[in-house]
Amino acid sequence: MDDSFLDFETRDDTLLVDVHGEWVFENVSALERASASVRDRAQRHVVFRCSGVESMDIAGAWVLYDRSQQLTEDGVTSEFENFRAAHFKFLRHIINMAALREPAQGLEPPGRSRAVQRALERVGEHSLKRIEDTGQWARWLFDALRRPSRLVIGETLQQVHQAGVRAIPVIMLMTFLIGIVLAYQGASQLEQFGARIFVVDMVSIALTREMAGLLAAVLVAGRSGSAFAAALGTMKLNEEVDAMRVLGLNPNQILILPRVLALLIALPALTVFADIAGLAGGALITIGALDITPTQFIERVTQATSINDVMAGLVKTPFFALLIAAVGTLRGLQVERSAEVLGRKTTDAVVQSIFLIICADAFFTTLFTRIGF
Repeated sequence: MDDSFLDFETRDDTLLVDVHGEWVFENVSALERASASVRDRAQRHVVFRCSGVESMDIAGAWVLYDRSQQLTEDGVTSEFENFRAAHFKFLRHIINMAALREPAQGLEPPGRSRAVQRALERVGEHSLKRIEDTGQWARWLFDALRRPSRLVIGETLQQVHQAGVRAIPVIMLMTFLIGIVLAYQGASQLEQFGARIFVVDMVSIALTREMAGLLAAVLVAGRSGSAFAAALGTMKLNEEVDAMRVLGLNPNQILILPRVLALLIALPALTVFADIAGLAGGALITIGALDITPTQFIERVTQATSINDVMAGLVKTPFFALLIAAVGTLRGLQVERSAEVLGRKTTDAVVQSIFLIICADAFFTTLFTRIGF
């Protein structure tokens, strides 16, 4: 036994253990040997007293705590006295960790800690679920890309018609109205400074860089994302997906890949139509109500808007398309058991895809601003 760390004194049925020296990681082996005889000397109660501890880290605290636990197993009670706060914090940390590992001993964390713990657990569960969903969809897409078939081409063209061509009227109408709103609101502010002509600059840049692509993506998410989830969910409920597998067809290739390709083709094209319609709405107000001639409007658009502005709006659209197709098809193929689940998954597809689109747009806007694009 090493007497440089512990001294012993017996009073009645109590063993007094004076702790001193350096209780640190470098001396763990010596500390283990020094404290090994505590169990042999203990009777009914043991008191660990800090008579001259020079330093202590979590390794040294663990040795003391481990000895106290061994005494508890032997039916011997123990306690700690006169430890300074700097030393006792390690002991308290060890005890708290043990309490979390052994809740059955009655060491329950306070209510606020339990609430925080439950909240963190829910965040972790949702994060793991999203990661699992992403991996599952990536596996489906990879499986579909491995062996493309002629069926994919026909289904892709049909989805381009459904998600792209048939969406042109509603997207052009919406962006046309947004162009009118932007022109009116901009004019009411800029005319205070005698800068009404710059309404054209504001409308053209806002539409080409941000509004046209974002509005097109949101409308497609509400229109096609929900359609993807509803169609695939209905096929799952009717066991049509299982029937495809029985016939030797690959459902991932027939159901997922065409929808992904269709949106990758359709959404950039829809953004171009949205740009045109939005500028037309802005032109209607600036020319008809703000006394700006068509020639002035065209000149301001060409001067204020560069090819980089148009490309900044278009570059984002394939990522938006991928997000919409991923969420829509994934939620559709997750439908099981009942029509109630189908409705919930369809709603989730729309809400989650719009949320992801806005997050992606914020990311790209910040990135393009930083790099000067």
